[in-house]
Amino acid sequence: MIRFILVFLLTGALSLSFSQSTPPADIIPTTVDSIRLDVELNRGKEMLLPNENEVHELLGTTRLEAKEAQKFIKRLSKKSAYKYGRALLTHHNLVFTCYSAKKVVLTIEISTLTRNIDLYKKDSNQEFYGKISKKTGNYLVKLLVKLNLYEPLQEIGDTEGID
Repeated sequence: MIRFILVFLLTGALSLSFSQSTPPADIIPTTVDSIRLDVELNRGKEMLLPNENEVHELLGTTRLEAKEAQKFIKRLSKKSAYKYGRALLTHHNLVFTCYSAKKVVLTIEISTLTRNIDLYKKDSNQEFYGKISKKTGNYLVKLLVKLNLYEPLQEIGDTEGID
């Protein structure tokens, strides 16, 4: 009986730790005024050799205005924008900060190495951790090229996951 209870508790704890509390469509706002995009060079401890130092550097920044921001939000609101799974590496180098009425409403962090995506809704506990689809990766490449932010990422080799 004790074994049954232990197995039941462990199985329940594991399934809860891998489940998502909020679907991405529930977190993403329907309208945003603008989105600030920061392209970063991030090399944390898990990506370095023992004697190397962490690197966090801003490679470029730009603003997506109304039309392009709405296109981005619409793309991320679709179920097809995501794929099941998640890479273990906790890397991100694209940070999209979404604004509505001049206030931050959502932060989106994406890794162009692993295709991991993290969504954080401002002023709530709502979060989503997942992976973007190949199609969304292709959209990001086109967006970064259009904004002249793709080349700095390609030079340092950080486009492996979306190419």
